[in-house]
Amino acid sequence: MTSQREKILHEALRLFAHRGYERVSLRQLASAVGLTPPTLYHYFPTKEAVLETLAHQIAERFEQATAHIVESDWTVPYKVEKFCEAHLSVLLRQPEQAAIFLREAPQFLSESQQRAFMQRQRAYEERFERILREGVEKNLFRDIEPRFMSVSLLAAMNATATWYQPGGPLSPREIAHTLSDTFLNGLIRSW
Repeated sequence: MTSQREKILHEALRLFAHRGYERVSLRQLASAVGLTPPTLYHYFPTKEAVLETLAHQIAERFEQATAHIVESDWTVPYKVEKFCEAHLSVLLRQPEQAAIFLREAPQFLSESQQRAFMQRQRAYEERFERILREGVEKNLFRDIEPRFMSVSLLAAMNATATWYQPGGPLSPREIAHTLSDTFLNGLIRSW
């Protein structure tokens, strides 16, 4: 059973992603979930509190999905593929998350919350960088800059949220495989 708080967050995700955080009032959000504004304030005292909660929930989903990959004993190419698969699985389950994670939270959270959120986002990127750095150190990959490559592939994956259609010709897993395979074939040394 979905709690009232979860319903509010679900609707806020949809509204903030489609209309933009600035264009949605707490009164509109309350109306969308069938509450009065004072009742909504019981769950979230400010609109920023809603955005902050959404941003950190989304970050937590990405972190949980990829936590085990870096330290696994899998091969580096397999780690890259599994990281891509986990990232896209989370992202494309609710493509609106990309708008919150990449656009709304970094722009509209308060300065202190923005700092905390960006540190969390950077730590996630560093997780992927460590995999790529391992590939360079093991002489599997050309001498690349892991930071640049991790941010580039994450950006490519995040962009899928703008065109992905559930039930379309490619599943999140197929998209992950295609992106990671294309990426890896550009990195692996020819022997």
